[in-house]
Amino acid sequence: MGTLLGNYYIDGKVFESNYEGMKKDREYSRNLSGREINSDLFSETIEAYSKIPFFEGRYTDTEEYQKYARQYSEIYHIIRRVYNINNMREISSIKKESLNNFYTIRQNLVEKAIDNTYMTEKEKVSSINLSRKVNIPFIYSYTGGYNRFFATMYPVAFLICFICTICISPLFAGEYSERMDSLIFSSKYGKSKMIWAKIFTGISFTVLICIVFTIVSYLTVMIFFGWDGIDSPIQLLFPLSIVPFTMGQIALLYSILILFGNLLSSSLTMVLSAKLKSPFIVLAIMTAITIIPGFINASEDVLWIYHLYNLIPARMFNITNIISIYSIDFLGLTLQPYVFIISFAIIASITLVPLVYRTYKKVN
Repeated sequence: MGTLLGNYYIDGKVFESNYEGMKKDREYSRNLSGREINSDLFSETIEAYSKIPFFEGRYTDTEEYQKYARQYSEIYHIIRRVYNINNMREISSIKKESLNNFYTIRQNLVEKAIDNTYMTEKEKVSSINLSRKVNIPFIYSYTGGYNRFFATMYPVAFLICFICTICISPLFAGEYSERMDSLIFSSKYGKSKMIWAKIFTGISFTVLICIVFTIVSYLTVMIFFGWDGIDSPIQLLFPLSIVPFTMGQIALLYSILILFGNLLSSSLTMVLSAKLKSPFIVLAIMTAITIIPGFINASEDVLWIYHLYNLIPARMFNITNIISIYSIDFLGLTLQPYVFIISFAIIASITLVPLVYRTYKKVN
């Protein structure tokens, strides 16, 4: 909720607090909610923005923006993305005919973007067909709560990952450092039930932490920003997305993606914990696996490398895995990236679980 703290300044003076600004923007958006996104709404937006005088500083600091244009800021965002407007001055150059053909122009832009990728023809056809299933026309709604939820869950996913790594690293390795491994293996169930109990603890702990943090994040964000927009198309936030999903569906998919990404990370942690004899080394390795991918970008010019790179747990936390224009042809099946990633995470986690058992048993 850090975005609600502090103030917005104009000419060195407090204009409004960030919380007041959020409430004002929410009220403006709710006044437009229920309206069809069409040439009439675009024309209103263009007229409002045309009243802003030439200003070398931030145009949002002008009285005209605050009075006329601010309430249309979300519509302006959609216009910029679809009509490829680089700055506010270009918005008046859009012809009325183009405004009337918004959905055709948008679809052509999406299909051009798909065609310019390095996907195979089969993958391109799949992405284009999916994009044509998007329901039009779009009905505008305030979606500030979901926008903030998507932004919040990315760092929350990493927080969950680090918490699970810290807590699970000593799960097996801690027995070595505390010299409890011999005692465990000399017990009646040391070679079977005790190990499976630890594995179950690691998995259930991860699932519980993910569910709790996701629910708390969702409720907190919605209480402050508003519950509106659950049935609104994701294209209100990402105008060129090809998936025909609502905000609520994307929120659910994103939560599932984060859950299975963290389950895979925890499974890797347990394997290392069973193999190595130092929780610190396990923690160091998993921290590197989590942090380093954030500083390295895989080129989309070689898509198989790009898709493989996104199978690293930390890369799974990106919402673009759900809303991107890509399709993946894998073993004759054409999948969306999030389906491919979740399936991989499930299969890899299931494969790693017995490996944890055998590794710990073999080491001892």
